[in-house]
This record gives sequence, structure tokens and C-alpha cells, in this order.
Amino acid sequence: MPRIRSISSSFLATLTAALALLPLLGRKPLTDWDEAIYAEVSREMLGHSWLVPHWNAALWLEKPPLMLWITAVFFHLFGVTEFWSRAASALSGVATVGVLHLWLARSRDLLTAWLSTLLLLGTLGFLHACHTGEMDVMLALFCAVALVGLAMAGEDSAGWLLFWTGCALAAMTKGAASVTLPITAAILTVVERRRLRAPFFAGLALCFAIALPWHLAMIHLYGRGFVHEYLGMHVLTRATEQIEGHVTPWWFYFKVLLVAAPPFVLLYPAAVAQALKDSRMRGFAIFALVELAFFTVVETRLPQYIVPLYPGLAVVTAVWLADRVRPLLNARRATTPRLVLAAAMISVAAVWATAPARKSLHSANAAGVPASDSRDSTALLRDRPQPFDGPLLVWHAGRVMSIPTIVFYARRPVEQVQLAPLAIEPETDRYTWNPQPASEVISAEPRLILLDRSLVGRIPAGFRYSPIEARGEVELGTIALAGR
Repeated sequence: MPRIRSISSSFLATLTAALALLPLLGRKPLTDWDEAIYAEVSREMLGHSWLVPHWNAALWLEKPPLMLWITAVFFHLFGVTEFWSRAASALSGVATVGVLHLWLARSRDLLTAWLSTLLLLGTLGFLHACHTGEMDVMLALFCAVALVGLAMAGEDSAGWLLFWTGCALAAMTKGAASVTLPITAAILTVVERRRLRAPFFAGLALCFAIALPWHLAMIHLYGRGFVHEYLGMHVLTRATEQIEGHVTPWWFYFKVLLVAAPPFVLLYPAAVAQALKDSRMRGFAIFALVELAFFTVVETRLPQYIVPLYPGLAVVTAVWLADRVRPLLNARRATTPRLVLAAAMISVAAVWATAPARKSLHSANAAGVPASDSRDSTALLRDRPQPFDGPLLVWHAGRVMSIPTIVFYARRPVEQVQLAPLAIEPETDRYTWNPQPASEVISAEPRLILLDRSLVGRIPAGFRYSPIEARGEVELGTIALAGR
């Protein structure tokens, strides 16, 4: 295909993806847990170290920093907003569409390229992930880049350089979640009996050059502490235990595919089976199987963990579908419009029928986040000048709730306090429950405090409290030691 046609088509597909993914990106406040945590870590890079991530003014070593760096750059250039906290994810989705479209336009034809674009933008799980400020879509982008390189490696030595570059950037995005790429390459190499020549090892060296420096710096600075938090809790523990309320059966991801990719999921088995017989598509098919099997074996399961699966499935399904649509278009049969209309009606019906299950799948409770509603707190803190310096105090006695959105919208450190004893002390966790004794954080100088309105009457007599503003069930005020 002429180079100019493939580039022009890819530009149009990328523009289509941008129009689908970028508008209204900042229309809603950030959600609790990962989205708010990553946004806050990125925001704190502007005032702390760009090398060492922090959250709530404390060391944070749970994930690699690539997406956090990009988001921090956006914050520095354009301001700290919901739109720019999600932009890295959405733009990764746009780039994924463009990369796959360009490669398919060059290696196959425009029909296959456009089918892949429509399939990917029609995959609701992918769309949902693109609209959240999490790392999975950027991981999916670099997985797609690596798979394109793997497909090219059999004919073009530059393919291995592209594959290992994708692996390195995936590792710098979400660490151990990128391990499915080298597993896929190993299986494909054995199946196709490929010989590993100089470009393979040159690409591997490039991968180490990109991914190792930050990890070695963290090991040098924090040693076992980094290894424990980065690999121990957030890799090994998640792989072997169902933690943070993520209790799911082994077949969980089959349910995810049914509700996140209707009705295309019905085409996936046949498409993968055909791709396994095609040397250029085999890597995508093997990756899909490896990704699904790997995260099924991992005990802690979340819907976003298989987001990197969607681009590969869109590619193999587009190839399978193009082989069946092309004869109809070439013959210009009168039934073709009716088939298109029927497919559209089936798609709409499938999306409608799975809507309740999809809403439940992406709810906070399904994600294991402690039941809470921080909308009132967010509304009080969002884009609002706050008097007094120092950390914001938070008191939620009698219940445990997640605080990441409060930390982000407070634009200052947050300290939880306990002004009255609880009947049962919950397990300490810095994202939900880590209170300090009031005597250690409250002095004669007034401090901002965010508390449940029902708790105002329970403030001990030794403290002086002045309300500022209330909204819903929460209230913002100042507190200080009385009589001083």
C-alpha cells in the first residue's frame, strides 16, 4: 500500500480516537484509590523529588514512575486538574489506536486497519480504562508496541529493538505486569524455532539500559525497604493472596470479557485460533492467551489488569473479520447493508444487556475499596482556598473510609486524628486508617479539620472548634486546644 495512504488513514484513525477519548475527560472528580493516589504522587513530584515518588508527604515505592513523570509534566505545564491527571491514560489509548492502525494498514490493508480501530474503540472495557487516570492503558500501549516489534522480528532485525523497547517502557510503567511480554516471546521463539541473533541481544541490552537505572537507584537508596514494598507486597502478595477485599473466583476474567467487550467477545475464540496459524499474528494470539492465563493464576484479580489484552484481541479479530467481510464488499452484494445493520443492532443490544453488570464491575465495592462516599469532602476541598498552613486533619470516628481523594484535593498533607476511642480498632493502613493521637497534632494554633457533622457534638471539652463550611455529611472547620 502506498505510504501516503497508510499515513493519512492512520492520522484519521488517531483523530477519531482523540475525539472519542479526550472530550469531557475532566468532567468528574477523581475517584478514590488508584486514580487519586497516582494523581497525588504526580502532584507531589512538583514539590519533592522527581526520582523518588511520595504520597501524602511520605515515601511511596509501589509502582515505577514513568506515567507519574508524564502526569507531573502535564501538571507543571497546564495545572493540576482532573483532565491532566487522566490525560496520560487517554493519550495512551489514542496512541495505541494509531500504532495498530498504521501497522495493519502497512502489513495488511485499510479494511483490516479500520476494523481494528472500530473494534478497539468499541470495546467498553478499554474505553473505561482510557477515562481513568490509572496505568493500565499506558501499559497496553507499550505491550502493543512490543507485539508489533515481535511480529516484525521474523523479517526485520529492527523488530527486536522495537520489542525490547516496548518491554522496557512497559516495565517502567507497571513493573512486573510486563512479564507477560518476555513469556510471549519465549513461547513464540520455541514454537517457530527462531534463532536468536545479534539484534535480539542488542534489543535486550537496550531494555536493560532503559529499565534498570531507576530500579538500581531505588535499591541503592532504600535497599530491602524498596524490595519489600515494590516486589513483596505489591507483586508477590498480590500474586499469592486475595488482598484488599478483591475476592474473586478463578473464572473472573471470563466474566470481565463478557461484560467489557460485548458482542466482540463472541468472535475472540475463532479469531485467536486463526491467528495461531498466521506467523504475523501468532504473537498477538499467544500474548492474549498468556495474559489471560497469567492474571487468572494471580490471586488478586481486578478488571483493569487485563486491559493490555484488548488491543491484541482487536488486532486478531480485525484480521479474522476482514477475511470474511472482504468478499462481501468485493462482490457488492445487496445483503451487505442489511448485515451491517444487523451487526449494529446486535452490538447495541449486547451493550444494553450487559450495562448493569458492567456498572457493578467497575464500582468501588467491586474493586475492594472500603465503602465510603467522599463526594461531600471533595466538594468542600476542590478548588477552594483554605486558611491556615500545615496539614489538614481528618476525623472519621466509627468508620473506616479511603482518603486518597481527600489528600489530592486538600493540596496539602493529610493527618488522620482520633478524638474519641473506637469500640474496635481497625487494622492500620495509610490509605484508610492511620490516625495520630490528638495530643500530638493539635496545639494552641488553629488547625484545619475535616470531620463528620455527626461528630461535632463529640469533640472533647479540651478543644476549641470553629466551623467554616458544611456540605452533606461532612464539615470543614478549625480546631485548637482550649484555654491557651
